[in-house]
Amino acid sequence: MSTATSLDTLERMLAIAEYEGIDVRTEWLAGVRGGLVRIGQKAILFVDQALSVPEQLESVRAALKPLDWSETSFAGEMQDLLAG
Repeated sequence: MSTATSLDTLERMLAIAEYEGIDVRTEWLAGVRGGLVRIGQKAILFVDQALSVPEQLESVRAALKPLDWSETSFAGEMQDLLAG
């Protein structure tokens, strides 16, 4: 997958996550990779800017894949995006 395609996929996944109520924070995490955390009822997805776009995409896929997207407006699209 080209970097441009990876970036488009990453941006779309993050937009859907935000629309579905996940707070997305893109920060310099020094290669920690980020991930999804819950604080009370709030879900926060950390994306490490220190990683390359393909690495960010891999990290976001790993964080979002376990979630149940079946009841969301973007169920089919997110399933395709997560499948890679």
